[in-house]
Amino acid sequence: MHAIKRWADRILATTCIVLCGLLVVAVTWQVIGRFFFNASGAVSEELAKIMFVWAVLLGAALLFGEKGHMAIELGLDMMSARNQTIFQIIISLLILGFVTSILLIGGIDAVDRTMRQTNAAIPFIKTGQIYLALPLSGAFSVFYCVYNIWNDFKSLTGTGQGQTSKMEG
Repeated sequence: MHAIKRWADRILATTCIVLCGLLVVAVTWQVIGRFFFNASGAVSEELAKIMFVWAVLLGAALLFGEKGHMAIELGLDMMSARNQTIFQIIISLLILGFVTSILLIGGIDAVDRTMRQTNAAIPFIKTGQIYLALPLSGAFSVFYCVYNIWNDFKSLTGTGQGQTSKMEG
């Protein structure tokens, strides 16, 4: 499971880096077009929006996999390590339900409903292809959530001690 996580991390990180680089190019082209030619292309503006949305959603999934997401830990310090792990598993299960229903299932539904619509600025791109970032982000987030629950459960039962230090290093 650790190898799959490393593979998913590499895919998401590489994709986000490429998207950010292309986003810089598209926005730079927009600025040059506006400054020098008093006009900017609708295609580059729309591509910048699409790349930004994809980078945000896939970057959020990557951040979730690194447990770098925002967390309110009020009162968590007062719990024992065992109770903190149990609490983390419960929270991860709630997040799993949300991510599965909203991003994965809802995203698949959004893609299905909009796959026949074309984008106004870029007619060769379907709106459903743009929305494909939702279920992809959801699928990665579901995997990371299951991975985190599995690791927390292993540490709770004592079978995973020493595993996390190898992963972190």
